[in-house]
Amino acid sequence: MIPILAKTYRVVAMDLLGYGNSDKPPLGFQIEDHARSIVHFLDALDIKKTSIVGHHVGSRLAVEIAATWPERVDKLVLSGCPWYTLEERQALTSDPIYRSMEIKDDGSFLMELWRNYRSFSRELKPEVLRRVVAVALMAGARLHDLHQAAFQHDIEPRLRLIKSPTLLVSGSEDMFCNWLETISKLIPQCKTHVINGGGILTCLERPNEFARAILDF
Repeated sequence: MIPILAKTYRVVAMDLLGYGNSDKPPLGFQIEDHARSIVHFLDALDIKKTSIVGHHVGSRLAVEIAATWPERVDKLVLSGCPWYTLEERQALTSDPIYRSMEIKDDGSFLMELWRNYRSFSRELKPEVLRRVVAVALMAGARLHDLHQAAFQHDIEPRLRLIKSPTLLVSGSEDMFCNWLETISKLIPQCKTHVINGGGILTCLERPNEFARAILDF
């Protein structure tokens, strides 16, 4: 989506700590810690106020920033914002899919990773899946550290603290789409937008439609 959005805005795509080419954070790094590191990142770039787009766990981080540092956020776009009950979060913490990735000599972990991501959406095209797996491999054994942090984070009270105009966007086939209305009622200034046919990776599957939703907002 960057080439589309960059025609109108300065776009910065950061690698969260532990992912992409960023350094690994300490063990036990929580959502609040990641949010603080993003604010430090903005400080380093001398960005006083900005709009933030977050997808899935990234939207949880965006919520935490908007709730804790409201003066730093202009507008907020939350894509497929994760919503779990306490019981679901406790169950997901021990789900085998979200355990540490074991790098095995025979390379079988590569197929395990592919199958795990495929299990989230059978509709993902192989090329989209390849890109996701390639990024996941850069994270290595600690791939799911951020998921584990998300499962320990209670998002509901943080949503109520958002002061920025907010857009909740989701693919119609995203697992979190059904929670759009519930979440929207917790955010004071909130609009919703559904991208028909979009799945859990709408940003990769439907970049033009997603970018247009952001620009319109």
